[in-house]
Amino acid sequence: MATDSMTIRLHLRGIRVDEVGVDSPERLVVVVSATNPRAQCPFCGFKTATVHETRTVQVRDLPVGGRRTTLAWRRRRFECENCTERHTEDHPEIEGHLTRRLARQLVLDARVMTIRAVAARFGIAWATVMAMVKARAKLLQDHRRRARCRVLLVDETSLRRRHRYVTVLVNGETGEVLGMVKHRNEQALSVFLVQQGRRWCQGVDVVVTDGSESYTAAVRKHLGHATHVLDRFHVVRWFAAGLVAVRRRLQRREPRGHVTPAFDPEVFRARFLALRRADRLGEAEHERLQAVFAAHAELARAWGMLQELHGLYQADTEEAAMEALGRFADLYQDDPLPEFYKVVDTLLHWAPEIFAFHKGGRWSNGRMEGTNNKLGVLKRTAYGFRNASNFEARGILLCPPKPIT
Repeated sequence: MATDSMTIRLHLRGIRVDEVGVDSPERLVVVVSATNPRAQCPFCGFKTATVHETRTVQVRDLPVGGRRTTLAWRRRRFECENCTERHTEDHPEIEGHLTRRLARQLVLDARVMTIRAVAARFGIAWATVMAMVKARAKLLQDHRRRARCRVLLVDETSLRRRHRYVTVLVNGETGEVLGMVKHRNEQALSVFLVQQGRRWCQGVDVVVTDGSESYTAAVRKHLGHATHVLDRFHVVRWFAAGLVAVRRRLQRREPRGHVTPAFDPEVFRARFLALRRADRLGEAEHERLQAVFAAHAELARAWGMLQELHGLYQADTEEAAMEALGRFADLYQDDPLPEFYKVVDTLLHWAPEIFAFHKGGRWSNGRMEGTNNKLGVLKRTAYGFRNASNFEARGILLCPPKPIT
């Protein structure tokens, strides 16, 4: 016996090691067979021990000591003693030509690696790894979509940057991705809701979307009973657009093309500071803003109006939000700024969905944005996707990360 030899266990239940076929520095082949002497006939249910023939099947297993490991499984074909039908035995530790633990590891690695990298790591075909990932994702998706979803988050993302969008649907309470549907229109969301069925849709109490008219039409058609909330991140960005437009107008120095620098340095440097809420400013930051506002009264009025619009979400109740809206209306009527015309139009158009934030339990698409960040990392890892179904399978396994069993 070699001086560096040792005995280790295979740790596969119901599997007996018969012999070691190949033991080289590059690969390991172990001849195994099942320990159960009998098998139940799938035709009549009778347990038989009569073996008609034995065939050797190559089954890939996890590497041992860095070597690719193959199990040469002596798979028996039984002949039933009751109905004389023949059948081939199955084993719970083996899935096709892979052990169950290897299949589980493939899925785990596919969360953080490309399918090509996983296939190269274990010496398995790309199609085999992708099929395993899709199968596990389908099981997980079916389980998620059967459960009740009280809060539904809806948003969009692209397979590649600005190419071929898909609609992403997330359970707001658990953060689990329920599915990804091709396109970002009314039909895409409607197809998902129709597939879920009327009973599932009736269980949805709150649905959060961005400012998409297409999604809104689908929500009104299939989830009319639910509280439709417009995501606060998108709303605040619309509100801030008025201040940004005022700041851009005021910072430009005249005559254009003949003054260096072209923008007022103090106003330009305060562009991010002016977008922050007043309660999040330090004393030094507040003084810096007041110095800028002293030289630009219009910018000060725009900032004051934006703070009242922030109050719509800072308010604890819908009544307090209406009071903040009233204060904004007073400021706007006293000296309206042209840049806020569009803000007012948007506010009037989406008022029910904006104020539903308080009635619907203060839900937002925050979890959805976190999911989109994870999907963005996934897209960068894979250098973009062309197949929407492959992207959906990877996304379902990734968000949120849960143990694969």
